Amino acid sequence: MTNKSTIVGLLVLALVVAGVYWARTRAPGPHGPAATPSAAQVSDDDALTDVTLADGAVEAGDVRIVLSLTPQPPVAFAKFRVRVSASGLAPTASASAPAAAGSPVTLEEGKISFEMTMPMGDHRYALVPDVDGWHEAEVVLPLCPSGKRRWYATVTGSAGGRPVSARFRLDLAVPQAK
Repeated sequence: MTNKSTIVGLLVLALVVAGVYWARTRAPGPHGPAATPSAAQVSDDDALTDVTLADGAVEAGDVRIVLSLTPQPPVAFAKFRVRVSASGLAPTASASAPAAAGSPVTLEEGKISFEMTMPMGDHRYALVPDVDGWHEAEVVLPLCPSGKRRWYATVTGSAGGRPVSARFRLDLAVPQAK
């Protein structure tokens, strides 16, 4: 009877191990396929404006949104300043711009949020109006335990009563050891 029980126990253990292996290789997360970027994610990264080392601009409808970071590159776990400005583009035949081309546009209820491909917590900040039509926020972002440094910034708000949104990418610098 003990041999029969041992064989049944080993069979059950093998099934449990196989089930755990199957679940880990198919579930999203650090062990599954969703942890590696797909070809679509990589090409999307290339399409986004990189603001790691220089200011970047994105056209969101009839508004140009500029994102500026200080310092460049931003350092993980250190406070850095984000500045955003919005300006009108030349009107198109189908819609009129909220302002003349190049002139500042008020970004109402401006916000900026940061995310990674893996969940890293809530990183949303209100953009406070500053001089010359700029809006700013002070931001601190952590370094991912996996070592990945790529973050995505999304600026949202409304300009001329219409919602606007622009997405950028940035890579954090690793803090220097003291």
